Amino acid sequence: MKTSINIKRLIWTIFISLYSGLFFYNCFSPYDNWILSYIYTMVLILWLCVEYYEKHFFFQSGFLPFEIYNPILRGIFALFFYSSFVIGIGSIVWWQKYRINLHPTIQIIGIGILICSIFLRRRIFISRTVNNEEITNFYLSIILLIISLGFGYGSYFLMLFTVIIGIPLILLLHWYEQREFGEFTNFVHNEHKTVNANKEGLFHLWQKYLDKKLPARKK
Repeated sequence: MKTSINIKRLIWTIFISLYSGLFFYNCFSPYDNWILSYIYTMVLILWLCVEYYEKHFFFQSGFLPFEIYNPILRGIFALFFYSSFVIGIGSIVWWQKYRINLHPTIQIIGIGILICSIFLRRRIFISRTVNNEEITNFYLSIILLIISLGFGYGSYFLMLFTVIIGIPLILLLHWYEQREFGEFTNFVHNEHKTVNANKEGLFHLWQKYLDKKLPARKK
């Protein structure tokens, strides 16, 4: 089966990758112990570019229809994630006194955690199964991602920021998605006597569920 290539999206993705490589090289290189944090940054950005090209939801699993997700929770987590990225960059450029003095060990750990996050996330997207376990694995990959930020940039403050705000927020997103998926599976079981289906098989059932849950869709 042929896979179509989105030329415009691909060109934009390549441009962002190349521009980011040059930008962060110029940003980090004047400072001490920058190389591994630069490598961490580029692995993260290249991964984000792949996710963008493939049109994956970044902050939710995508197992549920877009209408189901809470835009406020998504917006709050986006604010947390991108502010964490800025804090990580700032730890190298402006706030070196808040960096953890365990170079290069701390950065290597960060890169390793990030790779584990990517591996887990890619495995989930390859899987054709939709269930509570896969939803949990998805949010585990996001927890690993935000933990890797503090290590990758070697920032005390970013680690604290992650523990106090990031992880509780992800647990809330996880709870919300599992609750919505639970309501859907109850609907399917009660009205269609089955809950076992792959992603493609669930599509029509989701449409029926949304018609019932969101009557305005019928208008």
